Amino acid sequence: MKEFSHEFAEHWYYNPTPLLKSGGLWPIRAGHNIAKSNYKMGPRLITYFSIHFVLEGEGTFQQNNIETTINKGDLFCLFPNQTHHYSTNPKHKLKMFWLAFDGKQALPLLNRTGLTQYSSYLNGILNDAIASTIEELSDYFQDTDEPDDLLFISIIYKLFHQLYQQSIRLNLSTSSPSNWLEKGEDYMNMHFAENITVADVAKYIDINRSYFTTAYAKKTGITPSKYIYKLRMEKAIELITDDSHTITEIALTLGYSDLYSFSRAFKKFYGMSPNQYKKHQTSEE
Repeated sequence: MKEFSHEFAEHWYYNPTPLLKSGGLWPIRAGHNIAKSNYKMGPRLITYFSIHFVLEGEGTFQQNNIETTINKGDLFCLFPNQTHHYSTNPKHKLKMFWLAFDGKQALPLLNRTGLTQYSSYLNGILNDAIASTIEELSDYFQDTDEPDDLLFISIIYKLFHQLYQQSIRLNLSTSSPSNWLEKGEDYMNMHFAENITVADVAKYIDINRSYFTTAYAKKTGITPSKYIYKLRMEKAIELITDDSHTITEIALTLGYSDLYSFSRAFKKFYGMSPNQYKKHQTSEE
């Protein structure tokens, strides 16, 4: 470690390969330190995400005007463009490891562990498995040879998996109604054409079907079954308008067992049969 005015530290920088930059997550930098008694960072902000593991000691961390005490085994996360500062207790100096990263998966992965910009601290999250993975990452950042970028990113994903599993064990992960409702809606958006039912969605998010239906309808103004129905009908119009598919092909594509059941559902929704709609579109052209 090199000595600085307020700490002993090593900083490792990484230039993401084009392969990693084309994906959902890539590392930027990492490091570890041992704080001196006058250790203080900020107030400042950064343009990427950075998670900090408290390996020893204690101190304070503040972000978005929310201040908390940090102790051995804790984790805090710096969010992009959010003013933050943190400092050590001079009597119990901080020892930390940090990992900075970015990418479109960064925020969803953090949210999955329970971290948000307004709840950017996890108490007692560090265990032996996470500590071992941190050591692996340290070794890769310090490797003077060209590292295997696929193995490198797999270690980072393993770290997030371990954080998620540990947050569940400690009941730290976010599980508010808005999150499981969004998860249910994402599932319907992805699989509406696969003949799914509301029971399938409820099972996927591990929520009672009746409770899910009531909560979803209260939030959106439409029941999950009607939402699935709406998605299928909107996709039906898109496929009919494309004019390169038969009505039977469209029916089977959208999860209907036969042409008759699809036509009946379509007429109930639009007030005309698929063939009538197709003829109407052709006449307007």
